[in-house]
Amino acid sequence: MQKIIKLPEKVFSEGITTSIFVFEAGVPQNGREIFGCYIEDDGLETVKNQGRHDIKDRWQEIENKYVDVIHKQSGDDSIQWINPKEHLSYQMPEKAFEIYEEDFTKTVMDYIMYENKINVKEFTDNLIEKVMYSSDIKMKGNDIVINIKGGDKKNEQN
Repeated sequence: MQKIIKLPEKVFSEGITTSIFVFEAGVPQNGREIFGCYIEDDGLETVKNQGRHDIKDRWQEIENKYVDVIHKQSGDDSIQWINPKEHLSYQMPEKAFEIYEEDFTKTVMDYIMYENKINVKEFTDNLIEKVMYSSDIKMKGNDIVINIKGGDKKNEQN
């Protein structure tokens, strides 16, 4: 195998992953690395009941770029050299793991509610009901100020 060209994920609307594999008949691989690249966007857009079309006239420029990248086997961040002993397909880079303060806060709040046997769905529904429909909401400069009016005991969470 000489080359693997991974095509955009949206080539087929069903989410089928598509690649082009280039072989040279009668030539053994002998462990040689395989050139790979990923065409993330081909510039085509889906038109209802008509398939994918170059409605923004972008395809020719994109095609020229990737023909050059594939021919030279360089010049783009998406290229990689694949060791056939490890993989026989283009390897998508792993996204860096990121955790945000909001994720941490939500997880801690979920745990605290679990420990206190609070039904999260009921609590959320009651909170939205109170904030959206039983409160006084005002703009104060760039801030939104929410004054929650007192409620009856049956809607309060313990």
